[in-house]
Amino acid sequence: MTKKMEISEELRFEGCNLFRQRLIYSLLSGRPVTIIEIRPLDEDPGIKDHEVKLLGLLERITNGTKVVISKTGTQVRFEPGMIHGGAVEFDCGSSRCISYYLEALLLLAPFCKTPLNVKLTGVTNAWKEISVDAIRATWLPIFNKFVLNDENLSIKVNARGFLPDGGGSITFTSPIVKTLRPAQRENPGKICKIRGLAYVSKVSPSIAQRMIDATKEMLRGYIADVYITVDQRKGASGGNSPGFGIFLTAETTEGVFYHGEAMSKPKYVEGDQLIPEDVGKNAAEALLNEIYRGGCLDTSAQVLAATFMTLTEKNVSKFLFGPLSLYTVQTLRNLKIFFEHTFKIDEWWKLHPETENEDAPKIGSTEKALLTCIGVGYSNLNKVLL
Repeated sequence: MTKKMEISEELRFEGCNLFRQRLIYSLLSGRPVTIIEIRPLDEDPGIKDHEVKLLGLLERITNGTKVVISKTGTQVRFEPGMIHGGAVEFDCGSSRCISYYLEALLLLAPFCKTPLNVKLTGVTNAWKEISVDAIRATWLPIFNKFVLNDENLSIKVNARGFLPDGGGSITFTSPIVKTLRPAQRENPGKICKIRGLAYVSKVSPSIAQRMIDATKEMLRGYIADVYITVDQRKGASGGNSPGFGIFLTAETTEGVFYHGEAMSKPKYVEGDQLIPEDVGKNAAEALLNEIYRGGCLDTSAQVLAATFMTLTEKNVSKFLFGPLSLYTVQTLRNLKIFFEHTFKIDEWWKLHPETENEDAPKIGSTEKALLTCIGVGYSNLNKVLL
């Protein structure tokens, strides 16, 4: 196991919330978990299809993991094994986006015995879920801050898949490390350029240009350096369902990335379909909101940074977060439970009282938080020594 914690007693949780995160931290800490009362009052009680698939994926990349699911599916016992990694092909189905599984793999990837080389098939872009493009653009730069060897780190979209039938495919490769290095990021810098990708699959190519025009119209008064490319997919590389969307990233002078995205509604979602102009406008608004929130990372990547800060060598890490999301707050609680690890959280505006002055330049949200911690000194004992 990857440096089992001295505290190895079993943990018990209730409910389906944070199911994925509890399994990941169980593998990293070596502590078995039992989760009870999983949707007991639903018409269809117990764990869902995507949760079963997640358990299957974790079993594929580990050795010795034991999973026991009750007959009703409302109780799961998970005994973690050794994180092996290696080459894996896995069908994620179409109930959740591939990013649901990719987030789990990214948190475990540095601590495998052999480098991960995973091919996942399913839905690459899902309505109201973070896309694979966003994971690639905003999570990998944070991953790089903690992992020295990043030469084999990549996420490649082989085929795009939309709901309801999926048909997308991605390849994820990652290096392994002995230990994570501490990171200190307190200056987000200023926005210097915006890049984007308008993707269309099995629909008219003119839709892409309509989305781009609407996006540029929204961003025109903010920055001049906006460049958006088109990704038009046909045949097998376009998946099994039609769809379109646009994905934007803003890069700062300090190498910080923020993202905003929007896409068409799947057929089964109630309400009128979004026109391309609305999709472009929604993506631009999402990006501007993320820029306003600020910090040295995208809101979606707060969980990755908090987890890796906990697992670094025994040295100080500092990271400026934007306003903490509810998911991040729950993550900090889980890190306290599994690793007995806490953070010092300073309100950014108290550290910089001059920003409260009306004459001071406006630099986004004042609800930013500076997180400081000393890592637990976690080391990858799975890694084969040369």
